[in-house]
Amino acid sequence: MKLKKLVAIDNTGVKDFIGNDLLAWCDEVIFYDDYPKDEKVMIERMADADGMLVSWNTPISAYVIESLPQLKFIGMCCTLFDEKSANVDVIAAKKQGIHVVGVKDYGDEGVVEFIISALINLFKNQNSIKFRDEAIECGGLNLGIVGLGTLGNMVAKASKHFGMNVYYHNRTEKETEFDYLSKGDLFKTCDIITTHLPRNTKVIHQEDFDQLKAYSVLINTGLSPSYDETAFINWIQKPHRFAIFDKVSLTPALIEAYKVYDNIIISDHVTGFTWNARKRLAEKVLINLKTYLEGLVE
Repeated sequence: MKLKKLVAIDNTGVKDFIGNDLLAWCDEVIFYDDYPKDEKVMIERMADADGMLVSWNTPISAYVIESLPQLKFIGMCCTLFDEKSANVDVIAAKKQGIHVVGVKDYGDEGVVEFIISALINLFKNQNSIKFRDEAIECGGLNLGIVGLGTLGNMVAKASKHFGMNVYYHNRTEKETEFDYLSKGDLFKTCDIITTHLPRNTKVIHQEDFDQLKAYSVLINTGLSPSYDETAFINWIQKPHRFAIFDKVSLTPALIEAYKVYDNIIISDHVTGFTWNARKRLAEKVLINLKTYLEGLVE
């Protein structure tokens, strides 16, 4: 079984690794290296295509899906946490009989390295930001993780390696070596808070920021802010408060707005989208397509 036409509707990052391999499973493969400016362009790009690849950057609405009656397969070149947080309208796709599949655990290593390196640079006064008058070490600091999934666990283990005391808050307690705290106690206890949650999940509010002491750090590397934005501004304007962001965590408007604060660090790059991550992603995207097509044969 093969697809007639597979279109990578935006810059998915997988072409270098599986561009040729996809031809064994599709009669025609088309890659786009930019991002469609509107839904009209999306529909034009997908003309006659029965398969789509899409990154996390492009929202595929119910309107787009309904305008593509020939579509059978959507390979999300990103993580599909759940239907609510997906950039693809999964419910609309299912109604139309379209198979939608995402990829897990491909960019976590790069994010972990960024978090640890950003903290070390901050505590060692390596950037223009001066954390304290004298450089400090990570050892002995309390780090709190909100969302102890795969990435949260990786951050926890890396932080423990550097001597930090690691705590976590999750919807449910887990069997783990790390101590569970209520959200209130986590914010009271920890010097560093890092969130690892699905897109469009906001869990930090004014009462949480009020619990954080001076010389505290908020880290947000997910695909959207995990906090109430007004409450964050109220907090970051206080002395000795710091924040670290992945580029994908913020809209262009927020990135521009945050430039006025010299206590906010924003990566210039998508930290989880390294060469290594793109390779892992591409391999899993290919497996997802093969699994789908082989299932049709059965």
